[in-house]
Amino acid sequence: MATGGARRGPRPGGTDTKAEILTAAGTIFSSEGYQRGSVRAIAREAGVDPALVRHYFSSKTELFVESMRPPVDLTAQVTRMAQGDRQLVGERVMAFFVEVWDDPVRGPRIIQLMRAALDHPEVAVFVRALIIEGVIERVATAVGARNPARAAATAASQVIGLAMLRHGAHIEPLASEPADELIARFGPILTRLLTDSDALQGT
Repeated sequence: MATGGARRGPRPGGTDTKAEILTAAGTIFSSEGYQRGSVRAIAREAGVDPALVRHYFSSKTELFVESMRPPVDLTAQVTRMAQGDRQLVGERVMAFFVEVWDDPVRGPRIIQLMRAALDHPEVAVFVRALIIEGVIERVATAVGARNPARAAATAASQVIGLAMLRHGAHIEPLASEPADELIARFGPILTRLLTDSDALQGT
């Protein structure tokens, strides 16, 4: 590994150094978590000097969030979830999140992201912007919630809480419950929360 006068910019030969660092960070953070995963370990995994990691990412938090975020077009997903029958929006939102959680690559990363948010306020800021404001609140706004911020926060409490019990703590019977049953049970609850309705719809 280069030391001392190591390059601080992209390596020659067309190598996508930033992408390699993100891949290495995803590997390290997925296995070690936010607290134990270090910039030095990521640099070793990527085969670069730690200074090069800092050239591309201003902080460990930024690197963590960028490497853990699911590779999904969130704008397209928000549009898809907001379209269609308003009283089925909760089912569409649940289907999206269950698909991400159950994915063998994306699932563990999003769980690590949420775990870190519980203990590290700087990560929680990114999670709020990425998941709560960036996805759930935009859906709530699109379906006409009276108070989109409140709707998003309460819906997120259901989504994130369920994810942590099912995939973080592996609490049964949630951990082994089929996806379609989860969607059917929690979808109507999310519909009520996302539309800011006074009465539970779909039950």
